[in-house]
Amino acid sequence: MALSAATFPAQTQAAPSLSGSGAQDAPPPAQLPADRDWGKTLREDATAIHDAIASSHPGMVNPDDPQFARLNEAQYALALTRADAADSFADYFYALQHYVAAFDDGHLGFGVYGSTPDQGKTWPGFIARDDGARGLVVTFAEPWAGVPAGAKIASCDGRDAFQIGNERIGARFGRWELASQRLSFGGWVMIDTGDPYVAPIKNCVFETPAGAHAVDLDWRPAGPDFYSRYDVFPARTRGAIGMRRLDDGRYWIRLPTFNGDPESEDGRGLGGLITQIAAQAAALRTAPAIVFDLRGNGGGSSLWSDQIAENLWGPGAFQHAPEPPMTVVWRASEDNLQAMRANLEKRDANGSLSSEARDWYRNSIAGLEHALARGNDRWIIRPDLDGGSATAPEALAFQPPGGTVFVLTDETCMSACLDAVDLWVRLGAKPIGRETGADTVYMEVRSVRVPSGLGAMSLPMKFYIGRERGHNQPVTPLHRFDGDMNDTAALEAWTATLPH
Repeated sequence: MALSAATFPAQTQAAPSLSGSGAQDAPPPAQLPADRDWGKTLREDATAIHDAIASSHPGMVNPDDPQFARLNEAQYALALTRADAADSFADYFYALQHYVAAFDDGHLGFGVYGSTPDQGKTWPGFIARDDGARGLVVTFAEPWAGVPAGAKIASCDGRDAFQIGNERIGARFGRWELASQRLSFGGWVMIDTGDPYVAPIKNCVFETPAGAHAVDLDWRPAGPDFYSRYDVFPARTRGAIGMRRLDDGRYWIRLPTFNGDPESEDGRGLGGLITQIAAQAAALRTAPAIVFDLRGNGGGSSLWSDQIAENLWGPGAFQHAPEPPMTVVWRASEDNLQAMRANLEKRDANGSLSSEARDWYRNSIAGLEHALARGNDRWIIRPDLDGGSATAPEALAFQPPGGTVFVLTDETCMSACLDAVDLWVRLGAKPIGRETGADTVYMEVRSVRVPSGLGAMSLPMKFYIGRERGHNQPVTPLHRFDGDMNDTAALEAWTATLPH
């Protein structure tokens, strides 16, 4: 399955968005000859990852992250040790996923082009998922498993369910402390995916209505199409971008993406939606409630949420609810500079840049060039404490909606999606639904292809100091929905009951 340690390739958060080279436009994957020296391949690619992080990752110059450089050295040493015994694609793949996952950063990831080796190999006859309380509950069981559906895992081989999940899946995807990670990947905990660096589980104790029940696990072959056969990762319903008025007068605005490319199908849809919001702003402001539905939105460009705020709340929105002063620090390196130049050239060539985005690229490139010319390893952008505008706040129209604005989120909300939640909540909106994902202060991702050509790493280039939402801090909903997040009709009925 083509799942990797981060959404690969990641999109950046800051406006305008910078996208890495994705699998859709990536070079063809390198072949996997049977006689490949996997130890040598792992050693060379781990060295490239180590060197790229050391030379270009902003964590190396972040005084608030003093362990970063040591962690890079420790993970590199571990990868080299594993290279001594590596003799398969799985040995290589999992070693590099473990390497980057240790940083607990959704923007620092490693993925491969084409198929990955993480198919279900064996399983104990049951599927267990996150129970919402740092535990695991059996959601499906074959008769031969010896455990009923609904049983909770109390422990396995002397470790509780959280520890088991962290050791088996958190080590590969990171951030197991986040509910969003456990919800997204919990279904993998009790499946053997062929990760050679994870110890097998022999015995588990389950909590059942009849009391504690110990079971020696019977691991059997998973067979073909295992994930789809047992619906291990249920498909999400991706609604279309759009706005509609409900029968009770509320407005439901569906935003499943903030795709940073305005010329893409999603980008054109978002542009059309913003035009619609602007045209119907008066009606929206008198509606009893507005629901921004962000289910499935993993980010893109925060320009979209800025434009929505300006059109709905008025041009005075940013002066009325300003972002706290924040310093931006870019890691000044030749590779980061070249990546920015290449992205500007590519985006400009296909006509997908607004004038604001073009100016942002040019200013960012100039700042990095200046820092490098002076021999600096960072470019620091300090906050404009004067407000950045000669226009008095009271001169800009601020017309907040009269009804309640809700922001409906799920565990996929990261990056620019979190930016939208932050902005709209500052303007008075209420977060509802499920806890979001989270991101670190490291942003602006580029892609680094490894020497073997088998895959690439996503690498941030800058970090924030003073961001209001903390490092890997999710947004917790004021009102939690415990039903099926794919059931739009149920969500519409539920939101109607919330206090307005």
